[in-house]
Formats: sequence, structure tokens, C-alpha cells
Amino acid sequence: MRLQASITGAEAAQILLRRFRWEIDLLGVKDGVNKTFTTPPPEKFVQKDNIKMQVYFNGQRLRHGATNDFTIAESGGVGTGFDTIILAIAPRNPDVVTADYIVP
Repeated sequence: MRLQASITGAEAAQILLRRFRWEIDLLGVKDGVNKTFTTPPPEKFVQKDNIKMQVYFNGQRLRHGATNDFTIAESGGVGTGFDTIILAIAPRNPDVVTADYIVP
């Protein structure tokens, strides 16, 4: 016998709201040289299929991919959770680097 959980739309919305992060300031030195930033500890980003982190540089949405504006990585190795963002351009102070993402 297979059990199936039943939740209402409102309950599903509350679960998602607890997992979404919006406009989170990424951590890293903004000196015009550093391109590596992280999500605030202990949060890790969930990467599955077509769900992607959205990164913004001074409010401008960046494109994900090795030949685009940023890539993401797992600082603790495979399976530890994505928490590192590598930008194509190094920001300077007072540039603002933020992200929207989902946590497990």
C-alpha cells in the first residue's frame, strides 16, 4: 500500500516561502579583484534540474553558465550543497551583489 500525503495549497505555499531566499547579500570582498562569493552560512543552495540561482549585480540580473556572467560550485565537495558563486567580473565597493535561491 502506498501512502500519499495531502496538503492544501496554502500549506504548500507556506513550505515554499520558508525555503525561498530573496535579495540575499552574497559574502565576499569587493575590491575589483575578488570574483568568489558565498551564501551566508549555514545556507546552501539547492540545484535541481531547471531550478537555478538568480544572481544580481547592482540590480542587473546575471546569466548563469561557464561562458556567461557567473557559475556556482559546492565549496565542500560533491553533494555538500551549492554555496559558492564565481562571477565573471570582480565587483568593487560599493557594488551590490545579491541572489535569490531555494534552500533545502
